[in-house]
This record gives sequence, C-alpha cells and structure tokens, in this order.
Amino acid sequence: MDKYFKIISTCCYIRNSGKILFLHRTKKEGLNNKQFYRGLGGKAEQGESPIECIKREVKEESGIDINPVWKGFVTFSKPFDNDWEAHIFIAEGFTGELMAQSPEGELLWVNETDAPHLDMPEGDKKLLPLLFKDVKFHAHAKYDDYKNLVSLKIDEI
Repeated sequence: MDKYFKIISTCCYIRNSGKILFLHRTKKEGLNNKQFYRGLGGKAEQGESPIECIKREVKEESGIDINPVWKGFVTFSKPFDNDWEAHIFIAEGFTGELMAQSPEGELLWVNETDAPHLDMPEGDKKLLPLLFKDVKFHAHAKYDDYKNLVSLKIDEI
C-alpha cells in the first residue's frame, strides 16, 4: 500500500535596513522551472525541524546566521506529485558575513518597495504584503501540470 506524504520545506525573507535579501536561483530543475527571485530556504532533511532546516539552509546559501520568526505555512498541491508544505519565516538582520556568491545563485538586496516587481512566482508576490505585518497565515496553492498557479487561498491565523 502506497502511503501519502508531504515534502517539508522552508523559506525565509531576511530584512536589513529597509532591504530584503533575495536569491536569484540559477539552477533549473524540472518542468517549466524559471530562474525566479525567491527567499532563501529548501527541503528539510529527515529528522530536522523547520527551524533547524531554515537556519541550515540560510547558512549554506548565504553564509550568514539568522534568528528566524515563523510567519505561517503554505501547502502546495500539484496533480502529478506529492504535496509540499513550506514553512515561511522572516528574520530582522543577521550575523556573520554574506558570501560573495551563493552555490544556489545570485544573492541580492532589494528595497522593500521594489520587491513586488521582481520576477517571482505569483503566489510569492501575493504573500509578500503579509510577511512583515503582525499576522500569521496559512495559504493553499494549487498548481497545474506545468507549474502554473491555478488558485491561492490565504487565511490569516
């Protein structure tokens, strides 16, 4: 009997002096995967909590240490694959030195007001206004076979 499972992942938006750190991912994986600007993060390893995961991923991708604050989570449903559950974090500031080049792509500080104009997934753009407000949220994003967003429902919790 096949068991259903979700893939657990994390994403963090780091703000410092009115700018947000983005990663312009240059690795292309899978169908229709554009080189979007995203927060830092990735998949949790077996036995790793979301907090442990985001700290590790941010360190690996940027060289810095953060004190993450959990903001909510997004469930991603695709018709041909397992669902993903992404825990979303923010961090105000950081310690350490930002690496010149991430193994995942280009690191870029973007003015908070310019962030919505970056080339990023539609669902990410819709979550940006909630990130640095005093709210928690759950979102459910449904995608088609070509990774196009079909629907997004966001509930503040």
